[in-house]
Amino acid sequence: MRSRGSGAASPQSQPAHNLAPGQVLWLSRQDVLDAGGSDMALATQAVQEAFTAWRAGQALQPAKTSLRLASKQQEAQAGVVNVLPAAVRTPVGTVFGVKALGAMPGNLAQNVPRATGTITLFDDAHKMPIAIMDAQVISAMRTGAVSALAAPKLARADAHSLGCVGAGVNMMTQIRGLLHALPDLDTIRIYSRGASKHQLAERLRHRYPALAVSAVDSAEAAVAGADIVITCAANVNQPVVPLQAVNRPGVTICNIGCLENEPQLLAHMDVIVSDNWQQSKHRGVQTHAVAFSRGIIADSDVTNLGDILAGQASGRTSPAQKVFFGPTGLGIEDISLAAHIYTQALARGCGTVLDLWSNQPWI
Repeated sequence: MRSRGSGAASPQSQPAHNLAPGQVLWLSRQDVLDAGGSDMALATQAVQEAFTAWRAGQALQPAKTSLRLASKQQEAQAGVVNVLPAAVRTPVGTVFGVKALGAMPGNLAQNVPRATGTITLFDDAHKMPIAIMDAQVISAMRTGAVSALAAPKLARADAHSLGCVGAGVNMMTQIRGLLHALPDLDTIRIYSRGASKHQLAERLRHRYPALAVSAVDSAEAAVAGADIVITCAANVNQPVVPLQAVNRPGVTICNIGCLENEPQLLAHMDVIVSDNWQQSKHRGVQTHAVAFSRGIIADSDVTNLGDILAGQASGRTSPAQKVFFGPTGLGIEDISLAAHIYTQALARGCGTVLDLWSNQPWI
């Protein structure tokens, strides 16, 4: 672990509260990876802990704030900065934190990531910053992990094929999460508008040589007959999959991005699940939220994932049901996983200790 500042000592593997007041641990994207950021089992555990804490009244989840100077309808072009605050009591300690993540679809054409940002953690004892870390890995991994938690409750027991529309970072973590949760999956078809579908297919073949992975030429070809359909396209505001292509008995649809499916599709679904319905309505851009705003579905049609995970509500109850899952993304997921990464970073000596301030008078 590196140390920078006026004689700041490295905490090595000391627990969080032993950082000297005024010190913060800086974790770059590579530091986050070195501390276990790409571990899907850890991400799934952390997200499960977040839902458990929230249900027990041990987490605070304010509404996500979306910063944009354009309308919601222009977000696909103008981009957005999402701010997700949360506080969670986790097995590795109580943490307060905020993720600020900017997303700009046009970045990809400039060969820079579509979504980048930071997560800042505060300790419980002093309410002081203790870590600032890259948010790319954590944000993508917790998005895959929430689908990993949902899949056993929502997918058919005999599901074996994935149809994927989108081929970015979040699609990769979606696939990794589902393969973690449903090891019998054996077939993946991928569509995206550009060459990314071929690149993702090649990466998956290398990582999972036993899978049958193919890049196809249309969204319809990707989802045809698929047991699980994943849509994860970057900040789209028009459906990317026709209703008739996915409206069939037994299907499970994971709508990860915004308005990726036709809102009328929700009228045909037997089970509709959100990670938190109030948050989804507040964000207002995903397919099920748009369907609600148009009067296609009602509040009573939607179940929260946390209730299903706690056994207080049902997910899929028969093979023929049509199931729709639309997670909005919650700050408690980010902060819970970030707390684990912070703890492991200290133990592994990852990152750089910075002096944010000292007790010397400043005014």
